[in-house]
Amino acid sequence: MEEQVTDQEEKIKEGASVITREFSRDAPPILHLLVVGFHHKKGCQVEYSYPPLCPSSASESHECPEIWKNLPSLAMPDGSHNFVEDTVYFHLPSMSHPGKTVYGVSSYRQIEAKMLSKKTADITRSTVQKAVCVLSNLPLYGHIQVKMGLITEAYFREGDFTQFMLLHDAYNNLNMCLNPDLLNSTQAIIGLPLREMLERFGHKVVQLFKLILLQKRVLFFHSPVRPLSTSILAMLALFPGVVETGLDNCTALASQPDSIVVETVEVPKQFIPSPDESDKLDVATKPAGSPTVDATDDSKVSRESSFEDLQAPTAQEIENEKSGRISPSLVAGLPNEACGLPLQLFGNGYLCHPYLSLSYLDLLSEPNIHGYIVGATNVLFKQKKTLFDAIIELESGRIDVSDPDLRRQLELTKEDMRFADHIVRLVIQDRTNNTFLDGVGWEGGDEWLRAEFKTYLLFMLRTSLLDEGCKYVDEFNPAFIQAWKTTSNYAKWLERPHPAVLELHPGHMFSGQLSMSDVKLKITQITQTMQNTEKGRKISNAAASTSRAVAQTSKAVGGALSQAKGALSSWWSTFQQQPAEAAEEADETLGPNGMRMSDIDLTE
Repeated sequence: MEEQVTDQEEKIKEGASVITREFSRDAPPILHLLVVGFHHKKGCQVEYSYPPLCPSSASESHECPEIWKNLPSLAMPDGSHNFVEDTVYFHLPSMSHPGKTVYGVSSYRQIEAKMLSKKTADITRSTVQKAVCVLSNLPLYGHIQVKMGLITEAYFREGDFTQFMLLHDAYNNLNMCLNPDLLNSTQAIIGLPLREMLERFGHKVVQLFKLILLQKRVLFFHSPVRPLSTSILAMLALFPGVVETGLDNCTALASQPDSIVVETVEVPKQFIPSPDESDKLDVATKPAGSPTVDATDDSKVSRESSFEDLQAPTAQEIENEKSGRISPSLVAGLPNEACGLPLQLFGNGYLCHPYLSLSYLDLLSEPNIHGYIVGATNVLFKQKKTLFDAIIELESGRIDVSDPDLRRQLELTKEDMRFADHIVRLVIQDRTNNTFLDGVGWEGGDEWLRAEFKTYLLFMLRTSLLDEGCKYVDEFNPAFIQAWKTTSNYAKWLERPHPAVLELHPGHMFSGQLSMSDVKLKITQITQTMQNTEKGRKISNAAASTSRAVAQTSKAVGGALSQAKGALSSWWSTFQQQPAEAAEEADETLGPNGMRMSDIDLTE
């Protein structure tokens, strides 16, 4: 059995190398570097491209390939005239590899025409709007954006937009310094505001995480474009490996087969949980609030992916284990390939576009598109409510879901709320207490946050293998688990070997008994969700009134206990009588809303 599992792991490694070679496509990292301008009569158009977009055309040609006909409107977004500068991340379908994705990074500027040293005939207005754009084979958004900002600044400083040698040099230099190996480092997520998303959405970031897993039709709305597109990619960066390799098919329609074919494997019987697995688990040996590693049978799984082979635990990790919680750095250290990751969230009709212009609005209603995550700045997208299952507004942090079934699936359990409170509290605390060293440390930083969500995802995957009705499934919301199992990304994950996941103990890493803090978290969630509604205001007022009632009741109870203590010290023979009278007095004490202390049940 050891040899069989080892062979499967070798296949995983071979598959990973195939994906890397397929991803590079034997093409330069940078396909084109181009200039997009705004013509007062023709609108947005390509003014220059190196190399030419169409091989038979000149670099100065305004012609775009049919499959990229909307490229100018992506590089210069809707409402760009309202901003002096902006950055756009967008996706295009590949022309040479059907179903594959080309990644666009556009750096937009608007300057006064009088600042130019040489004016061309098409400059007829007081301001000039142009964008320098890169089309790349690699999803190195932030890494490319930093370099593009410098290139665009130098290009505009020239004051002469006919000087194209700067663009030629930039194209060659970018191809020299970019390579697929950068995707295996933190360069893949540089510039993505992971922690800002936590501050913007708070506990609702866990709901967004689950919403993406359900592969629904989701719209992110905001203006300008840069925080919009970076926020979408930041959410995707919480999923292990999705930004690095999981977007390679995110423009493929349902009629286009995915280029990467996942081989269907037969999962050995010992990897499939039995129906009564939850009854056979030794709950007594599981620390409170945390799942543990199930490594009782060495013949069932390979020791090569076990936790013991990872790095020695730090003092913080040992402290976590003492408190009953496995350190996320241990679980997150499991190789993605051994866990069946990354999840294939996109491809074959499931799209991802960090930004879409108005020209794409009709595309979303085509029958060969099943789901998508898109960003838009034009209000007309929001008005087409039938096209979206959920609309997320970045400015207010609001999540608008009209379907009651979907709202029920996205409800957070008390364990989810504990997890959300844990990450939000530490991220905000890190940014508040360490202004100078913000993001330098591990806990509260971007990589720590990704490790937390990877751990959360792995335990959720492990728990999903259990039968419906199991108490561990309830910790993740059974309505969500049932809906998730019907998605294509879950079905594809089941087809891939995931031996490391099977070593984990099922259950939520924040499981435990209900406490008063859970009640407070639930009230916070409700008030945040309904803060702009009449019901939300009533709940807030009721919560405040209840807090005052409990405070006054506690004072009365304290007085009663003091009387009991005095009676105890004055006469020993009345020891049994006086506390009983004090307890009865406490039970009959009324708060301002007429509630007795004995009537209060914090478990409801």
